Amino acid sequence: MGLPMMLFSAFKMMISVISVTCGVFVCLVTPAFAARTDDAAVTRTYLRASYASALSGGSRVGARVAAVEARANGIATGCPSALTYAPRDAAFWELGEEMGRSLWYAGLAPARSVTLRLAAELDRLRWSDRMLTRLVHSQASEERAIVGFGAPDVCAQIEAWRVSDYATLPASVEGFLKRAYMAESDSTVGQSEESREKVIMRLLRRYEGPAERRLAARVERLETRAGNRVFAAFSAVKAKLAAALGVSEL
Repeated sequence: MGLPMMLFSAFKMMISVISVTCGVFVCLVTPAFAARTDDAAVTRTYLRASYASALSGGSRVGARVAAVEARANGIATGCPSALTYAPRDAAFWELGEEMGRSLWYAGLAPARSVTLRLAAELDRLRWSDRMLTRLVHSQASEERAIVGFGAPDVCAQIEAWRVSDYATLPASVEGFLKRAYMAESDSTVGQSEESREKVIMRLLRRYEGPAERRLAARVERLETRAGNRVFAAFSAVKAKLAAALGVSEL
């Protein structure tokens, strides 16, 4: 074979190798770029839905506080001083935990439609990161479950406990708390028990551009502001309820 022919054959072989290599490279890289583009779009959808929900929820803070107060007033007037002579044992604190959660859940009721709408939107979202997808879906499941909680008849439970000489709490107390624990089972992540929402926002950052980062910051500010206002009112109402029931704290 002459030198020109040998050079031509070598050139063809080099082109073939480059073509195969490029083909493999495209197969390997193209899905990653596609996934990244999809993840960015889904992240944008998540943040926009969260922002709309935070705006609507923020406008309902007054109604949420009023709902917490109404729930506490209902218990206080239904059985005033009912816990004055109750032992401060494990059952007492279990009952107090139920009351606290009942008050907090009552404060979520005014934003129920907003919460359910957000949960439905979150259910449809998928990222290439399975952990992120799972956390967002568990957020939706928890919010949907909590706004569906009914209010326990606390006064009837206290009376049943008293009639048993404070030996046995009604099964409904444990049942309420079990449902609450189940609904909130994924609210923290890992051994450090970092809040799920913080983990979600951290995992989203790799898919965010400048506009999304600004939107994420606004979402966090709105949620923190509303949450702090409701929590401050909740703490004050809970302390007032404890006094009405004849105890220093619940």
